[in-house]
Amino acid sequence: MKTPDLAPLKKSFRRECAEDHVGLWSIVRSLRITFGENLARQLVRDATMEIVTNLLQSRTIKPGFPASNGRDFEPWNLSPDEAIARIQSEWDELGREPTIGEIVWFTSVP
Repeated sequence: MKTPDLAPLKKSFRRECAEDHVGLWSIVRSLRITFGENLARQLVRDATMEIVTNLLQSRTIKPGFPASNGRDFEPWNLSPDEAIARIQSEWDELGREPTIGEIVWFTSVP
């Protein structure tokens, strides 16, 4: 299958991160909704990581987890490349596509 055009999803994800904390699973779900449930798992992962890598390296978003109060955000103290490596490693350990709350969340960089 041809690699899907990710620009609209990347723009949507960036906008969503400006409004709230957003989990990695949200990109996976958006890819499946947009391009179909039959999209190969490896293609979903590659496309997800392409979006995440682009936005982390441009310092548009930061990785971490929502704070316990539900409003604040606890960012990872990692460079973009370190964060990307951690996400890849944790996805490998998970052995499947992430769902709500798994691996990492993102928020916009002010």
